Amino acid sequence: MSPPSSDTKFEIVHLEKASEEEIDRIVKVLGGAFEGDPFSSIVVGGYTDRPDIVHLQSRQSVAAAAIGGTIHVLKADGEIVGVAIWFKPGQSLNSTEEQRAAGWDEFVRVVPDDLRSWWVDYFIPLMSKSGKEAFGTGKNGEEYPLEAWHLHLFGILPQFQGKGYGKKLVQFAEAEATKDEKSGVMVVETTTDVDVIIYTKLGFEIKKQIAVESSAGNARLWFMMKHL
Repeated sequence: MSPPSSDTKFEIVHLEKASEEEIDRIVKVLGGAFEGDPFSSIVVGGYTDRPDIVHLQSRQSVAAAAIGGTIHVLKADGEIVGVAIWFKPGQSLNSTEEQRAAGWDEFVRVVPDDLRSWWVDYFIPLMSKSGKEAFGTGKNGEEYPLEAWHLHLFGILPQFQGKGYGKKLVQFAEAEATKDEKSGVMVVETTTDVDVIIYTKLGFEIKKQIAVESSAGNARLWFMMKHL
């Protein structure tokens, strides 16, 4: 898609029920937004030459969010060019059979044994343990991120980056979260120094930093929180 012009019409929309076509478009947008990102290689075990694995890894998250999450999209002249996938209070990724059947089950079935083990035996337990340590317990006694607006995936096509649209996507969710009596908190995990700077400017604070290891490389991951 060509860069925006002065005539480009932008809007942010809450996708109540994402269609299969919209899910595929979001996956494509995320692929463009994260192209060349080292952590994107880590989560597929370095199997970047396996487009089926790369596609399934991304699509399973989007499809699960379409069932049990919250999806906000940035549209340019009616076409999706950015996305923010949230799990608000009471929602979490792949927490139901329906969500897992939308993509996760297939992903863990088709990936090589080493990648399946990395996810199931290492990465998911690591994120769960570290998230509890980073975010603690919410005002209703539940552990975060179950009491927070949790930003799971966030991406904008490169030609639309650096123009303030990412900030507007976060603010769109913040306006909804402010009305949510169950929370008043937003959390995010991120893996780059640049993103830490961006989220800090948006009012998030670092709560914890961990190392993530894999056969495809190692990374740092930050847990960040914002009180509304």
